Amino acid sequence: MTGWRRRADPGPRYAVEVTPSAGSRGVTPSAVHSRSAALALLAVLSLVWGVHWVVAKIGLQYIPPLTYGTLRIAAGLLTLVVILAAQRSLRRPPRSDLPIILSVGLGQIAASIVLMLLALQFIAAGRSSVLMYTMPLWVALIMWLLFRTPPRRNEAVGLALGIAGVLTLVNPTVIDWTIPGEVFGNLALILAAILWAGVTIHIRRHTWASRPLDLQPWMLLVALVPVGIAAALFESGREITWGLPAVLALLYSGPLATAFAYWASQSITRSLGPLASAVGFLATPVVGLIAGAVILGEALGPLDIVGFGLVFAGIAATSLVQSPAPPLSPAAGPSTEAEQEPAR
Repeated sequence: MTGWRRRADPGPRYAVEVTPSAGSRGVTPSAVHSRSAALALLAVLSLVWGVHWVVAKIGLQYIPPLTYGTLRIAAGLLTLVVILAAQRSLRRPPRSDLPIILSVGLGQIAASIVLMLLALQFIAAGRSSVLMYTMPLWVALIMWLLFRTPPRRNEAVGLALGIAGVLTLVNPTVIDWTIPGEVFGNLALILAAILWAGVTIHIRRHTWASRPLDLQPWMLLVALVPVGIAAALFESGREITWGLPAVLALLYSGPLATAFAYWASQSITRSLGPLASAVGFLATPVVGLIAGAVILGEALGPLDIVGFGLVFAGIAATSLVQSPAPPLSPAAGPSTEAEQEPAR
């Protein structure tokens, strides 16, 4: 058994550290929501991010990709600054949280937004969302290869079903590998999925000194700088077609798909763990495929229906089995020994 020890700093605690032992999985339990609340948040996030693939596809008809990404991040940043300023919670982050700010800001937000928007120029919205959400496969491989952490039984079953569903939904016959843009789009989305997987593990393992909401503006600011510079260098002469569709797309992409969504994804990962949350996120490409079919008229076939069933079965296998991670209030650590998870 591994003992628990409380953090020594006098400020608010948002995580509890574990003293590692030979049998420990090496993951810091830092849940900020109960399991039921995290699953409800996951359902909302899947809807927001799933529909966003279609919204972004439409927005790219009016705004160049790097410029779109810059405006999206800026709108999300402005939203969070206003919210935190109203709560009087806008403050400089502690030095101990700088690694997670850089990791999320550069590896998840900046890289994934740029790669996603570049790929959407060549690939259908529904299919793009599926390729991006191969992320659980990379989570499992990274945890196994780097951290020697094989998945639990329910996670392995859910992961296998979920990945089988994703692979079913990605029909190779619809990909024309002779078109350079289409090949680039597929590779860009897979790279984004690998980067997201690494950040997902870091989010769970990092000992947070602040709430995700308090750090979110700084993460977006870190992301805004490189994306904005890239837009200025490569798209300074490209025209933006302003109108109601472009404005609505940015309003959805900024406050909802960026400000809310990235905070929600971090909170879910901290509460459910990297593998459980990764498989849960597989609901997003299902929503993306449906939205692409309904709104953009992207074709769905029998394999899509089979893939839907496998993805939902994977989500159920992972989510309906009790997780060992304990609920943890954002303001304090566990109050009794009975509430604390023993390390294995």
